[in-house]
Amino acid sequence: MTQIYIVRHGQTDWNVAGRLQGSSNTSLNDTGREQARNAASTLGAAVREGVVVVSSPLDRTRETADIISAQWGCEVHTDQRLVERDYGPWEGLTADEREKLDPLQHKEWRAGREPEYEGYENHASVGARMVEGILDWVSRVPDDLLIVTHGSSARMAILHLLELEVAGRRVGNLENAAWSRLVQPEGGGWSLDRHNIGA
Repeated sequence: MTQIYIVRHGQTDWNVAGRLQGSSNTSLNDTGREQARNAASTLGAAVREGVVVVSSPLDRTRETADIISAQWGCEVHTDQRLVERDYGPWEGLTADEREKLDPLQHKEWRAGREPEYEGYENHASVGARMVEGILDWVSRVPDDLLIVTHGSSARMAILHLLELEVAGRRVGNLENAAWSRLVQPEGGGWSLDRHNIGA
């Protein structure tokens, strides 16, 4: 039975400040590195031998993947399809700053709906590329696949794999360095059997 582990990167200084990171290339802070080491411990007890690790190429995910995979001594592959959503002009801004910039769009965002402004990558686009990337790797991996990605892209991947409505918050966000597991019994669809482990 195929098992997919989806892991969010550890904490960054922008997480602490409440700034949207998106496609911006931020790095882990010391807390984030400790979180990644803790995730390595819980994942080490769960994944099967021969796990394949694939990461978004951004620094915060790649370092998280390196810390986790060090326990198995395995190579970390990168895939551009696993990067975070592009938030365009909202990247780097706090909630207060986003609200001042565009109160109406920020209100839509807070209500769980999608904002509409140039540069924002919508749910459908994020979900499509995430699922394409993950299923491409699933087709090449005989057992466990460990995906290291970002908060919004992880949520879109899970919702799309489960074929759930993406509007609103049907599945909660992964916390920093927390993980979820999806399984696919022979001939069946995907099932979420663990979520937000380590939060």
